[in-house]
Amino acid sequence: MQGLRWILTGLLALGLTACGHMSGTPKDHDQAALTPGEEDQNIQQIAGVNDDIATSPAEQNNIPIEVNKQVQKWVDYFQGRGRKHMIRDLERSSRYLPMMKTELQKAGLPSDLVYVSLIESGFNPVAHSRAAAVGYWQFIRETGKNYGLQIDAFVDERRDPVLSTQAASRYFRALHNLFGNWYLALASYNTGENRVKRAVMRSYSRDFWKLAKDRRLPRETVNYVPKFIAATLIAKNPEIYGFRDIAYQPPLAYDQITIDKPISLQKLASGMGGISYEEMRRLNPMYRTYFIPVPQGRSVVLRVPLGAKDRAMAAVDMSYSTPPRYVATEFSYRVRRGDTLSGIARKYRTSIGNLRRLNHLGNRSSLRVGQRLRVPERETNTARMEYEESNPSANRRVAASRDVRYHQVKRGENLSTIANKYRTSVAALREINQLSRRSVIMVGQKIVVRDQKGKVHVVRQGETLTGIAKQYAMKVGDIASANQLTNRSHIMVGSELVIPQNN
Repeated sequence: MQGLRWILTGLLALGLTACGHMSGTPKDHDQAALTPGEEDQNIQQIAGVNDDIATSPAEQNNIPIEVNKQVQKWVDYFQGRGRKHMIRDLERSSRYLPMMKTELQKAGLPSDLVYVSLIESGFNPVAHSRAAAVGYWQFIRETGKNYGLQIDAFVDERRDPVLSTQAASRYFRALHNLFGNWYLALASYNTGENRVKRAVMRSYSRDFWKLAKDRRLPRETVNYVPKFIAATLIAKNPEIYGFRDIAYQPPLAYDQITIDKPISLQKLASGMGGISYEEMRRLNPMYRTYFIPVPQGRSVVLRVPLGAKDRAMAAVDMSYSTPPRYVATEFSYRVRRGDTLSGIARKYRTSIGNLRRLNHLGNRSSLRVGQRLRVPERETNTARMEYEESNPSANRRVAASRDVRYHQVKRGENLSTIANKYRTSVAALREINQLSRRSVIMVGQKIVVRDQKGKVHVVRQGETLTGIAKQYAMKVGDIASANQLTNRSHIMVGSELVIPQNN
């Protein structure tokens, strides 16, 4: 009963809420140490390897390694069927391990917790689970926000290696403070602390292995802790387990600049010379589009390649941008047994038609187990409006230069009726909103419409400001001024230019 009172006291002190996934010195476990003969020779060998793991001061506060048949099963898996995945993840791990270990140690936590990211995401910033968990540490939206991460139409800090690791550190500390046991903390990270708390209370035990044996935890969670232990053993001693000649990536390194106005990452990369947009995206994976929002009166730190800080600062003034009119991001989903298009569409709040169009599926196409589908993560035309509403100065700048407005689709409306209402054409509406001929507009959707005061021109391949000005019989300076550009600004294919009304 003393253990139960201790857990309830911890819960009241923390006031934690349940989540869908996912410093003190670790307490002793209830399970007795293994003795020779209890396990086969392979397990004894693994235990011997563990004795030789580095025990530097930074590593002494690490998670105890208990080796048994469950752990051996996962070691065998990583050496066999899961070998190619382990090799890929090990190669990627070296890019993030130094930084992530440092952040964990700053929080007074065992650095071995870094290998949670290995089994959760394989150190992939855009990893997306069936439960809609995202990023290196696989936070669901609610838990990510609870631990201080910004998640909206333009920013998802679950994809940022530094910020997400800091959030994971706060979460791990809370879980360990609650249970006083790292294996239970890890189990809670997988299945939620409330479920583990109920299992502990019903079994009167804080021994993870006993809870697993008595089937007090979900099957996935029963496998989670031994999987973590196996991955940790291999990642710290890859050659001993047969992983040789791993092509490790260089550690993450970058310079930083501070910006105080919203910019386009594409324009910034173009203005820096020799730096690709893809490289800038890799350094700043938290941004969901090219647009880097900056809240009014604040500044934002942006990562740039080493040695490119001065070039980046010089290009900032030419990179001003307004929010995109349409935000559409997607992730890759692996089809599982029993999945249907309707079920996937319902789970991720999209339509069957969207899934078919995005994946080029016909009406009679069938799904295969293991097939990869592109699934829209979020589709909205209101992202720009949300940003402008929360940033009045940006809203005033946009309103002064862009003679367009939004229309919320009502029941029974289509592009033709909306075009007639605003005295424009269906083709113009498609162009402004980046809609194809097959696109379907939904009730409640907000689309951009132009009024009679001006036009919007979408830049095509090979076009220049001079050519566009000639096309509309205008001066280059007038178009540049209406779009916060200079006469020499570089314009990107697909960007939108306001064509002001001729007086």
